[in-house]
Amino acid sequence: MIAIIGGTSGIGLETAIYLQALGHEVVVGGRKDPRKASLEFRALDVTDENQVELFFGSLRGPLEGLVYAAGTTFPKRSITEFTTSVFDQVMQTNATGLLLCLKYGYDKLVVSRGRVVVVNSIASRNSSRYSGIEYTMSKSALSGLVKQLAIDFAQDNVLINSVFPSMTETPLLSENVVQSKLDEMAKTIPLGRIANPLEISKAIAFLLLEENTYITGSGLDINGGQFLNG
Repeated sequence: MIAIIGGTSGIGLETAIYLQALGHEVVVGGRKDPRKASLEFRALDVTDENQVELFFGSLRGPLEGLVYAAGTTFPKRSITEFTTSVFDQVMQTNATGLLLCLKYGYDKLVVSRGRVVVVNSIASRNSSRYSGIEYTMSKSALSGLVKQLAIDFAQDNVLINSVFPSMTETPLLSENVVQSKLDEMAKTIPLGRIANPLEISKAIAFLLLEENTYITGSGLDINGGQFLNG
């Protein structure tokens, strides 16, 4: 079984659909039912530890893969408008939620020598043009988490990696950035367009499935040439 956390929209949902089409058993967890009849959905708020524990406790059999795609953001504002409430909300969803999922899902991953893929962001490679500092900090925290846990998990042969997409055509993006700004942004990308979610999903699948036998603690940049990390 593969669990997609934050699998009810955007990259997470596209990944769930793609993996299921490849023949894998998939369960998605999130706050809103994606209304895809073929997908198994379970309500999950990653900021609630009790819900996270119940979610993983309800999974039967080994957990072959875990994709963490849950995320939230707020528009960029001046540092003088910083509030701890916004910071806490973003960090709890984007970073702490992953720690809770690993806390309660790790034993199941060990059984199957499973793999974890974390959906990070180009923001943590460079900066965010439209999201606030809270978002960039939360994504940077994920980078450190993956590096440290790759070493910790190696003794159990559990692999953990990240993907770093740039702007991708998702509801989260369209809700926070007006179309005119998206069109302007696309002109600055070497490939001349914003990413399609399926392009990210295929990269996630590579790191998550049996083709990956030796990559851990790594990050795959998917940004159309905007950030070159050679």
